[in-house]
Amino acid sequence: MKKPQRKSIKKSSKTNVKKSDRQMAVQQALQLTWELKGRLKSIQMYYLRIGAMLVRVRDERIFATLGHANIEEYAEKRLQLGRSSLYQYVNIYDWAKASHPGWLEAHPKGFIPELTDAGSLMWIDEQLKQANLGPDDRVQLEAMRKKALAGDLRQRELTEWRKKGKKVDTLRSYLSKFRSFRIRCARITGMPPEVLNSLDDAIEILKNHQQVAQSGLDLPDQGKKA
Repeated sequence: MKKPQRKSIKKSSKTNVKKSDRQMAVQQALQLTWELKGRLKSIQMYYLRIGAMLVRVRDERIFATLGHANIEEYAEKRLQLGRSSLYQYVNIYDWAKASHPGWLEAHPKGFIPELTDAGSLMWIDEQLKQANLGPDDRVQLEAMRKKALAGDLRQRELTEWRKKGKKVDTLRSYLSKFRSFRIRCARITGMPPEVLNSLDDAIEILKNHQQVAQSGLDLPDQGKKA
């Protein structure tokens, strides 16, 4: 009667050891995953910190202190940072500050997307501001925005949506560019007011032209003289 009892004790002991080893392995896996999530979040926060520093260079005119005419020259000469990358960091930081201030806190709130995803999210937000956006497009964009905020949006999905049945809206594109250019010009010390007034006139003309085009009316033929 004692022999079977001894075998049962040995078997139970081995089972407990295996269970303990598995629990330890699970604990280690969870710890590693927790550390990875923290490191990844830190990496995702770096582009916001870089943007904050570049905005400081822009707003406090630190570039001028070092003898540069503008922030673009400063970024190129001092940081080997091209114009496109410069404004990507700056624009995303400005947008995040206005739309997602929680990302910029000492202890950030919520999921912070990667730089590319943040750019996509910023683009989606800009599209959702368009008054003439169709209801179906708005629903689809809202769904993609929700995915982007959760980190589930795939770039292919956004690219396909932009291409599918969409013609490039040249007027809207140039209207956006003129507005951005006007903002940058206004920040330059000594910019002649006539330049800003001319840009305001150009923006107003483009805006009116776009509204006429959207109304379905015939656009004036710019090649013909009245």
